Amino acid sequence: MTVTIGINGLGRIGRSLTRIVASVPNPGVEIAAVNDIASTEKLAYGLRRDSIRGSFPGTVTARGDYLVVNDHAIRAFHHERPERIPWADHGVDVVIEATGRFRAGTTARQHISHGGARKVVISASADDPDAFLIFGANHQSYDPVGHDVVSPASCGVNALTVMAKVLLDRFGLGSVNTSVILAGQGWQRVQDSAVGNSRDDPRLGRAGGESIIPHNYVVGDLVRVALPEIGEMRYSYYCVPTPIGSLAELSGQTGRPVTADEVNRAMAEAAAGPLRGILAYDPDPTVSVDVKNNSASCLFDPSGTQTTADGGVKVRGWFDNEWGFSNRLLDLARLVGGRLPVGSSRVSWSVA
Repeated sequence: MTVTIGINGLGRIGRSLTRIVASVPNPGVEIAAVNDIASTEKLAYGLRRDSIRGSFPGTVTARGDYLVVNDHAIRAFHHERPERIPWADHGVDVVIEATGRFRAGTTARQHISHGGARKVVISASADDPDAFLIFGANHQSYDPVGHDVVSPASCGVNALTVMAKVLLDRFGLGSVNTSVILAGQGWQRVQDSAVGNSRDDPRLGRAGGESIIPHNYVVGDLVRVALPEIGEMRYSYYCVPTPIGSLAELSGQTGRPVTADEVNRAMAEAAAGPLRGILAYDPDPTVSVDVKNNSASCLFDPSGTQTTADGGVKVRGWFDNEWGFSNRLLDLARLVGGRLPVGSSRVSWSVA
């Protein structure tokens, strides 16, 4: 089954989504329409040339009200408000809300009530969606009847959650602390600005290339929304001046003392088994650029694993904050766009 999607906002995430769909054989989704306040010509140029991803793997042209991507015509709208976009006129079933502006569940729902779509996936840690669904952790709790507006939280939450899932299922996990070092974001400024960001913290308007900037508005404790068994947790996020590639670290207490080898083996088994494609494992010493274009939510780094005799554990993983997250958005669009029952949430782990 091919799910027909529309993308509201052709920024960093929207362009990544378009590139993935255009480059993957049989992606299971088809982009019928996009909406962005930029002109169709500028949207085409932004797809053809990208300072991080390079040239588009194919052809992109603007023809009237359409983007033509590898000979596939995509209707381009230019509305500022979601309630004005006629998604149903172009057969859109699922809208990926990727503007970063309409992250409230009530606002995003207008893609359904006014635009005629059936489901909405918000590409952010949304405010009051019907559900937060993180692939590899709780996505099988999706309710086709009750979950119309959903969110996969954030790229950092996805990376942390898949590592926490393995630890929790294999060894037990509590007293969790997390930290995310996030590559530069599209909303950051080259020079200091007092306006233009969506949050009250003036630090988020400081020059992104000059400082490590705390980002307290990224909701790290959404990990325990997906995995409530871990209980209370503490978290921190920082934006750093690197163009792509981010780092997630998680520490806590396991249910019994474990060794670093046991933890790394559990992660490798999960990456090769039930979390294939969501968790990846790389035995080589890695740095942030090594995760560029990696489609997993987390590239586990076994060299970062530490344990203590009393059950303490610390792990780390890398993630491409645009590419990996965009792949999860497409996974979620395929899930909510399908009309078949959702499978069992049981996971079988290797005991080798």
